[in-house]
Amino acid sequence: MVLLALRPAMAEDAPDPSCFARALPAEVRDYRLDDVKRLTGWVFDIAAAHRTPAPGDEIDHHSSLREASVPGFGGITDLGALRGRYRVMRPPFDEGHGYYGIELGGLDDQGAVSQIYLINRLFRLPILFHDPAGVATDVVTVGAMLTGARTEALADLEAAAEAAYADAGGAQVPLLTVGQSQAGGEAQLAAAYLVATHPRRSVMIGFVSLNGARANAAIRRLGLSTAQVQGISFLKDLDPGMGPHGVMRDALGLRVHIHPDGSGGPEAGDQTFFDALVHPSEHLLDRFMDVSLADALKNTLDGRASCDGVASAP
Repeated sequence: MVLLALRPAMAEDAPDPSCFARALPAEVRDYRLDDVKRLTGWVFDIAAAHRTPAPGDEIDHHSSLREASVPGFGGITDLGALRGRYRVMRPPFDEGHGYYGIELGGLDDQGAVSQIYLINRLFRLPILFHDPAGVATDVVTVGAMLTGARTEALADLEAAAEAAYADAGGAQVPLLTVGQSQAGGEAQLAAAYLVATHPRRSVMIGFVSLNGARANAAIRRLGLSTAQVQGISFLKDLDPGMGPHGVMRDALGLRVHIHPDGSGGPEAGDQTFFDALVHPSEHLLDRFMDVSLADALKNTLDGRASCDGVASAP
């Protein structure tokens, strides 16, 4: 596989963010991005239901949990549209400090791992009445990412990223860190941590975030500019928090803007903050479920100049 050159450099020397997306395996662009948005919801369901998937378990379109098994007011995630198969690589990452994630391997037709995905648990608001202390911890985590502080939860995130990186390196496959909202900020920060600690890498590393929380200060704490962290940020035009018109706009990686009609492209719509303010539900993961991330990414790449002249390196 190829690895985009993510060397310590000033922002103006950073590669075009579209090059990262173009270098992803075709199957990731074609359907696995839409798979992992569903798997992000499944990871939350698994954690809320206190299930413990075992290494070697396979996840496919039959793996949705039953409605009654997931507490709270969020509902379950339907995996019926999942196109790929995935293998649990390790026990869930959960040291009791607030971070939770599951590492999955995307399986090819022969059952071999072709990518690694570290998927972070969502903000726990849907289970507020079942786990108020957990919600409070998540608030602290978001604050730490905003301010650049380091907490035990973020230390656990770094350890999880390191373990997933070891598995990706052993299999020589790409590693993508994934999440939405708070978990999206964690995905960006996990990718940044690996870029900072492994300046010479043999596998591709990047993030996929959906309305990701702002983690710029935490990334700068690692000694990086945000332009050195490669990935894809899917942003709802009408998200009043992290969207292009929101109060904490996400600026990392390749920005793919999702419009109110479900289409996507390289440019944000002409809405205003006040338009977004009356659509708070646009921030939520389930608002992405009827959106084709594959089509939105394709439209975005088609709308940008090619990345000729920007080198990729092993």
